[in-house]
Amino acid sequence: MERMGTLRSLRRYPVKSMMGEDLDRVFVSYAGLVGDRVYAFVDNGNKSSFPWMTGRQGHEMILYKTRFLNPPDADEERPAAERFQVEVVTPEGQKFRMGEPALQNHLEGRFGRSMTLRFSERAMTDMRPVSVFGLDTVRMLADETGIPLDHRRFRANFYVAWDNGQPYFEKSLVGKTLRIGENLEVQLVEEDPRCIMITLDPESAKPAPEVLRTVSQKHGGCAGVYGAVLREGIVKVEDPVYVV
Repeated sequence: MERMGTLRSLRRYPVKSMMGEDLDRVFVSYAGLVGDRVYAFVDNGNKSSFPWMTGRQGHEMILYKTRFLNPPDADEERPAAERFQVEVVTPEGQKFRMGEPALQNHLEGRFGRSMTLRFSERAMTDMRPVSVFGLDTVRMLADETGIPLDHRRFRANFYVAWDNGQPYFEKSLVGKTLRIGENLEVQLVEEDPRCIMITLDPESAKPAPEVLRTVSQKHGGCAGVYGAVLREGIVKVEDPVYVV
């Protein structure tokens, strides 16, 4: 194996398109990070192949904070259902429990859409179970767009500092397998095609169209990469990242 970098940030998103959370350690199964995107809302008026209610339709959705009330431990490979109870806090500070009718009524009223809640222990990601993003890519995109960029706007799971410091280095690793920490192995299978979500500031939801425009014009519309889990395991912030 050849060491390539260090895992600097580890994030999961209990509710699809709502605010994520930083983790120190987590178990990653074949289905993704335990607890990642286990809840999602369907936009009942959307009959396309992508039916989810996300920040695309309502930018402020990304400002809703989420947390597990009794979060699964990293040592729990298959947590019991009650470990997935989630609290949602609105941008104004109002608190709801996931699954209570009051939350759905609130969201439908705010965004003007009929919704249906979905739950799955498998991460309801857009394409693949996990995603990887280079911190040097964030730095370069900030230079290219001329605006400061918070890495959280790219909504990845693993943020890596590559030892060579090369922006977009993760793209060159598509087709290869990464070992993260002692056990987890992830095959990088494809680049991550981007949408309006990366234009939204994670603290304000204010859009910056130049981010998506730059990714589209200079990088083929992609930023970051998707991965498939080949070997399950616990990962921790500051774990080394190797190419197998």
